[in-house]
Amino acid sequence: MFKADHGSAVTEKLVSDLKIEMCASSIIGTRKYQQDSYAIIDTDKGKLAVVCDGMGGLAGGERASALGISVLTEDFIRTPVTDARVFFREEAIKLDKLVYDLCDENENKLGAGTTIVSVFIKNDMTDWLSVGDSKIYIIRNNALYCVVREHNYRLILDDRLQKGELSQEEYIRESVQAEALISYLGMGELSLIDINNEHFRLYPGDVIILCSDGVYKTLNNDMILASVVDNYYDLQKAADTITECAMEYSAGSQDNTTVVLIRCS
Repeated sequence: MFKADHGSAVTEKLVSDLKIEMCASSIIGTRKYQQDSYAIIDTDKGKLAVVCDGMGGLAGGERASALGISVLTEDFIRTPVTDARVFFREEAIKLDKLVYDLCDENENKLGAGTTIVSVFIKNDMTDWLSVGDSKIYIIRNNALYCVVREHNYRLILDDRLQKGELSQEEYIRESVQAEALISYLGMGELSLIDINNEHFRLYPGDVIILCSDGVYKTLNNDMILASVVDNYYDLQKAADTITECAMEYSAGSQDNTTVVLIRCS
């Protein structure tokens, strides 16, 4: 379980002088269409990073992820953000409806969707949003922690198994559908929105990773961690190494793959 305390002595001077560097790397993989979108914004009110992974082919997924990025970033720029957690919740509900209402040229609903992960950083504090199965990791003290859940059918199966509502045999049988999403922007009524309960403090040496599922479904945690740690002082190289390794280890079939790295020093 990831704990918010740093685990080592860090002076308040170092924390107050926290420097934030952000970069990204994105590839189409072996797919025909690029349905991933991302943005990195640095303003006086704070820093925002976001990754969206669209679903529904070129006609839907690409538009859904692009819409998620454009609306969130535009609202962030023009809206006073007093509490990012409130902002994120309101944006998730708004974006869900906007994506749900996407239509083609004949005014037929596209049935598109997109995941979203986003972080807001101000001074040494961060807040995050997650809907779907894209991920947010934090590297601290050379260890990798995932701070969000995958919003898929496995969550329901695990809960029912724990409550004794499913036998082990039933669980295994149902696990064929375990990766089916149960929450994403475009459902029309969100079932799950993950937002941190308390503002999360950052320390020098921390690295935040936002990524689409093309990263973690190809690379295991050790590979992701090594890509960052081995290239810690060249953040862009670290991001590019993650996408390059995803292609290398994809066995010829690689999804759209996007990663945003944020280093604190």
